[in-house]
Amino acid sequence: MRIRCRSRRHRLPGRAGAVATSWIGLLVLVLAMPSLAADKPARPPAPEFTVGVDWVNVQRPLTFADLRGRVVILDFWTYGCVNCMHVNDELAALERKHGDRLVVVGVHSPKFDNEKNLGTLRRTVVRYGREHPIVNDVDWSMMMSYGVRAWPTLVVVDPAGGVVGYVAGEGHQEVLDRAVTTLLEEQSGTTELAPLPLALEKDRIQGAFLAAPGKLAVSATLVAVSDTLHNRVLIVDHQGRVVRVVGGGDPGLTDGAPEVARFTRPQGLAFGAGRLFVADTGNHTIRAIDLATGEVTTVAGNGTMELRLSGEFDARSVGMRSPWALALDPPWLYVAMAGNHQIWRLNVDTGRLALFAGSGIEGIADGELLAAEFSQPSGLALSGRSLLVADAEDSAVRRIDLDAGRVETLIGKGLFVFGDRDGSFDDALLQHVLGVVAVSADEVIVADTYNHKLKRLDLKARTIETLAGTGQPGRGEGPGAGAQLNEPGGVALLGERVLVADTNNDRIVWFDLGSRQVGEWPLAQ
Repeated sequence: MRIRCRSRRHRLPGRAGAVATSWIGLLVLVLAMPSLAADKPARPPAPEFTVGVDWVNVQRPLTFADLRGRVVILDFWTYGCVNCMHVNDELAALERKHGDRLVVVGVHSPKFDNEKNLGTLRRTVVRYGREHPIVNDVDWSMMMSYGVRAWPTLVVVDPAGGVVGYVAGEGHQEVLDRAVTTLLEEQSGTTELAPLPLALEKDRIQGAFLAAPGKLAVSATLVAVSDTLHNRVLIVDHQGRVVRVVGGGDPGLTDGAPEVARFTRPQGLAFGAGRLFVADTGNHTIRAIDLATGEVTTVAGNGTMELRLSGEFDARSVGMRSPWALALDPPWLYVAMAGNHQIWRLNVDTGRLALFAGSGIEGIADGELLAAEFSQPSGLALSGRSLLVADAEDSAVRRIDLDAGRVETLIGKGLFVFGDRDGSFDDALLQHVLGVVAVSADEVIVADTYNHKLKRLDLKARTIETLAGTGQPGRGEGPGAGAQLNEPGGVALLGERVLVADTNNDRIVWFDLGSRQVGEWPLAQ
């Protein structure tokens, strides 16, 4: 039984990449051995979980003794990584198939400083539907003990606690399924399994009208909110009164009337031509809501996740890959394809979908459209003949000149250079920025998500300043410098106010550009 990496992954920087190479070599060697051979050598024991670290979704820390009799998949992940999100969906399917005989243990080894925060991790676990044990490997001790060099990496452990092998990247559901099935067949007789001491985070969180709102869009009369964790889209007037609720309930991919339609973790939104376009991220599709009737149709994507790095297609004939943000410049609907590290565009008149910018290589290279590199683009905004991009994984703000066909970086230095520093563009640092909106030709507002801040870019002076947020996750209003946000994800301009999707606080807030005050924008049902 051989497991090989065949897909995309996010490599770690040199500190972790240089460690424990002998252990990685051992894993590859073990994988090459026939699993059922009578004379197979004993598998090396799995290194124990780090003592004294935080756990999520369980009543107490686990040991491998608790897991005996089950196949274990250790999922080394970091929560902002789109490839890790894809793998979570693959693992959920395996959990459903194999039941109690398989346990996934998420080893959360955070890339960004903000991801080390236990409170934000708890919220994220609920947001992405992770209902298995999670250990917060904040100092990468488990990553180093297993020699893991990339997010995501999956290590398979047999029911006796022996390491079978690993895969890195996404797209390995079938080979992992075969491995789990084979390992369970190796067991002689039936093993009585003691229940795991689960205590799911989702049961700790009280219901709220909004659940992890992701993105916003504003028209002349309406505001749209992607109520992401509720799998629905809210359409409200400029006073915050709900006009229409579209979707909701269990995730799904269903077109039709507002109460019948289903979405899965929707994000990006864009108004235009009597419709509201929706990046239905979890379904890897673009949907359209008729503003007159509320009727939902699918305009791009076939419901499957595919890796296409170039070409032009009938939009309904192909799979997409985590479309996350939208911007409409008729007839072009620009799509931040986070899972491809690219920008695509849909002609909403002809129904043709094509690559617009990005080679598909994860990076921060500038230049001509198809040679440039992006890193999980997650926010888009038009400003004249420019398309602004919130490039999340390299903590950057990028700009595409639509006439010249070139990409430039305004702020950002690469995948592993991030922080919270205002000042000149040359020196400034952001941390996993998700939202961007143009206030004028020379003024841009960004949601500096993992710094829990709202920031203003002066394009003429080439400087950035903090408008709201203290740098720590929290919930507060008042003067911007003292107000607190918790992973703001989307921003939109409503008159003299910037609306902000304050994702981890399950609310929408406004920032007044004149008074620099922050207040909650309650939605009236």
